[in-house]
Amino acid sequence: MTATVAVGFDRTPSGEYALHVAAREAHDRGGSLVVTTAYHWLTPPGPGSQSFADTEAATRKAAEEIAEYGAGRIRRLYPDLPVEPHAVPGYAGKVLAEAGHTADLLVVGNRGAGGFQGLQLGSTSLRTLAGSCCPVIVVRGNAVDVHQRIVAAVDIDENCDTVLDFAFDEATRRKAGLTVTHIWDEPWLVPYEQQDPGIAEDITRIELEREDRLATLVDSAEARHPAIRPFHQIGTGSTAGLLVDASQHADLLVTGAHRNAEGQHGMLLGPVTQALLHHAHCPIAVVPLN
Repeated sequence: MTATVAVGFDRTPSGEYALHVAAREAHDRGGSLVVTTAYHWLTPPGPGSQSFADTEAATRKAAEEIAEYGAGRIRRLYPDLPVEPHAVPGYAGKVLAEAGHTADLLVVGNRGAGGFQGLQLGSTSLRTLAGSCCPVIVVRGNAVDVHQRIVAAVDIDENCDTVLDFAFDEATRRKAGLTVTHIWDEPWLVPYEQQDPGIAEDITRIELEREDRLATLVDSAEARHPAIRPFHQIGTGSTAGLLVDASQHADLLVTGAHRNAEGQHGMLLGPVTQALLHHAHCPIAVVPLN
């Protein structure tokens, strides 16, 4: 079955970066690419201005030209990749989330206020994630630094198979190394270990138990994806802080998010995921958890 990758495109640096990430994903998956540009228009302010129909037509035409421009760029780079431009009326967050309902992967840009790459994630990207049903890659950082490394952040207390499978698949396609990491984010015992040797023993026991559980999960995923030999590790401290640091040396950071209530589209973005989306140094893939 052919994979479909959808991308939200506008003619900004962030939109261009997202377009190229999406095209590479579609090409490497042997799939197709849908270039989506959202548009909406304002009601004409008064007499003498364009009619409602004229305003809608002009806005739609501009969006169609933007989508076709993006599609044309990719056709020249990947002549054999099926590419479809779509101009869709509506607000961007909702339009892109709906595009993800029929896609296997959705790629969106990271554009905060003013469009500067270093600023926090824009509201459109957050709304897209909140309404998406498929994995979403939010592009961050830049396309210059290449590390040949993917980092998968997993919670061993959850069913994280979808996160691991996505990360292993990406590492296989990119021929990249894979690090699977679990952060023990309850280090409140640590300051007391010097005072009570029993607490130090508890910490060691907990870390060994978590290491065993993580190793079991990674071994199971490796059996499903034998081409990859991953490295795995346990960290202790601030989950968001440690993962943001790890993203400085990765090409992609993969994490998971719970789905919304049954029968509803979208994902619930926890505080760690939101922190990564705002501060990571590389693209973030958010994968719905089963």
